Amino acid sequence: MKKRYSLPLTSAFLFVCFLLIFPAKAQPQAPRAVQVVPDEEKRSFIREMDGYAYLSEDMTLAQTRAAAFANAKRQALEAAKTYIQSKTKVKDFQVEYDLIWSSAEGAVTILDQKDYGVKENVRYHVWIKAEVVYDMKPKKPEVGTAVTIMDKDAPLTVKVWTDKKHYKAGENINIFVQGNRDFYARIVDIASGGEIIQLLPNDFRVINFFKGGKVYRIPDKGDSFDLKVAPPFGEDRIVVYASEAPLGVVAMESIGQGLRQYRGLQKGLARASRGVKIVGTGAGSSDGAEFYEATWTLSTGK
Repeated sequence: MKKRYSLPLTSAFLFVCFLLIFPAKAQPQAPRAVQVVPDEEKRSFIREMDGYAYLSEDMTLAQTRAAAFANAKRQALEAAKTYIQSKTKVKDFQVEYDLIWSSAEGAVTILDQKDYGVKENVRYHVWIKAEVVYDMKPKKPEVGTAVTIMDKDAPLTVKVWTDKKHYKAGENINIFVQGNRDFYARIVDIASGGEIIQLLPNDFRVINFFKGGKVYRIPDKGDSFDLKVAPPFGEDRIVVYASEAPLGVVAMESIGQGLRQYRGLQKGLARASRGVKIVGTGAGSSDGAEFYEATWTLSTGK
């Protein structure tokens, strides 16, 4: 007999089950993600940027500071547009999809900032790490356009899905993840009660870097848990936070079997994950990084 632990979706508590050891069966081949449509997705670009505003008799110091932040936001927005457009090299991509941007400064979220104050008695200097959100809309809702998105030269896209959308008590859930190119990621399960469990990376399967085009399974070899459906039933959301750059470090609490739980709210986890480690600092030495968030919803019941 071998001692195994199962993590019931829609519950934050682990329960023990004992399973007989049988020869391992071949896993069915996972379908590719080209036809997968996420329940939710959010595309963005994260960039570090310096902002400046020159001192003037017509503006107070507070107004000059605000102008410096506005300047940094505008530059971050333009840098994001240039970067993403340079990535859309897929044949006919521009014909099939529209890239939708907001030109308003309010569309730029400041994830981190530094205030350097007045420099050389001439200008005000600030630094920001900014997130610029954009969207992609197909011009024609034709079958097969998802293939274009999963091309390695398209903007970063990471699909997450399960073999079905509804599971009954006692069934095992298999989660699949695939990106159109190499990416770093954090995959979590958000239960109906709000509990947030990080599935990958975990203490036994520490992978956080994934190869583009390869389908990854959860659970898989190296994991010490099963995803077996058990009461209480409800709705779960599998969320992938992914980027070209390593994600921000998030404090989590160990709950056994190599799994960790985030004790805060999802918006806190999402923001912390966006603390990507961009190489270099300032506008001249950092191109920034794409960020992609996808959600797959499933339900459980008797």
